[in-house]
Amino acid sequence: MGKIEVFERVEKVVYMTQPSPVVLVSTINNLGMENLAPFAMFMNCSSKPFMVAIAISPKTDTYKNIKETKEFIIGIPKEDMLDKLYKCGEKVDNNISEFKIANLTSYKSNKVKCMRIMECVVNIDCIFVQEVETGNHNIIIGKVVSCDIDEEIYSTDKVLLRGNIPNIYHITGNKFMVNGKFRDIGIIDQG
Repeated sequence: MGKIEVFERVEKVVYMTQPSPVVLVSTINNLGMENLAPFAMFMNCSSKPFMVAIAISPKTDTYKNIKETKEFIIGIPKEDMLDKLYKCGEKVDNNISEFKIANLTSYKSNKVKCMRIMECVVNIDCIFVQEVETGNHNIIIGKVVSCDIDEEIYSTDKVLLRGNIPNIYHITGNKFMVNGKFRDIGIIDQG
């Protein structure tokens, strides 16, 4: 079995690595305006203390809000939320909440000012810890200060619990992989 050099042949090397789960990131600015945006570069990065990391373009409102308020919430979406994920990723005036545009329900966290997402199976409340500049995205690291989960999927059995969390990955454009199956989410307006 031979190998071929493909660095110059692929649009992005990211297409040759396993995708990261898609998450919704909830933030709020200093004026109290809610923001919600999907991101597909997410990972756990420490278990003691529990920390997570997301890669975000510094050009986004999400990035600016995290830098202003030093907090954010990671929401793990359900399979039936693909259209809403895409709605939250559309460009809108920063005076308009994506919660309203995507018809998602916000509710209060007990630790941060950002709003949790009722439709997400898990909400992870984070305090900004560190930023690492990495090209066109910066890695934002947050310390987890609180977390909730849908009661019907919670289990003390770690294997069962992990199996209950939806696996949603952004592949490219409007193509997603959900629990191992490819899905298109309809026609996307590129204009």
